[in-house]
Amino acid sequence: MPPFPIDRYLLPETPVEVPDGFTEVRQSLTAGLPHRVELGAGVHAVLILPTGLARQWLATDPLAVVSTSADDLAPRPAPAATPRPPALVGRVPLRLVVRQGTRILGSVPLAAGLRRVCPDAGPSSVTPSAPVAVEVVVLAWLLHAGTVRGSGDYGSSLTLAWRPADRAADHFGPPPINEFVWRRRPPAQRVESELGPGRLRYRYLLDKKMRRVLR
Repeated sequence: MPPFPIDRYLLPETPVEVPDGFTEVRQSLTAGLPHRVELGAGVHAVLILPTGLARQWLATDPLAVVSTSADDLAPRPAPAATPRPPALVGRVPLRLVVRQGTRILGSVPLAAGLRRVCPDAGPSSVTPSAPVAVEVVVLAWLLHAGTVRGSGDYGSSLTLAWRPADRAADHFGPPPINEFVWRRRPPAQRVESELGPGRLRYRYLLDKKMRRVLR
């Protein structure tokens, strides 16, 4: 059975390991934010935290934990029997901005186990003037409030892995279903999911037992 198309977007159930062919990078965040991480091939990543709330960080204990990958890997409580209204998201928007020189290749939100190719176009369209494509995996991080305020050794760290995205995919699936053909099938034989507006669409024909992805 082919892998489910959104598997790479899901959080891992076990501690994240370095995939084969990737180079692991571990750094202590002693120079504050933003923090630059050299990846190689003329590419680097910059860890940023856009908040705009300087007074909040000045009043916070420097050793207070702002964000950690342990939260992604912790067991989730069972859902409540009675549905609750959605709450505001309290997670800070930590992200890696991947750059080649001054050219931005992509932005990677910090989520344990997340893999992302920057830029999304992939190596097939690379020309001498095109950007270098890299794949980044977020492994672990720990950020204290003192690191957000400025330089100093507060125990903050970042671990990620990367590799040049210069190889074609080694897994292939059936071709996408034509949208007009898919809509002509009986409703009882169609399943469709969409991950956000304009993003990945997952379409499944129940009668043929074939999963097809339509972008």
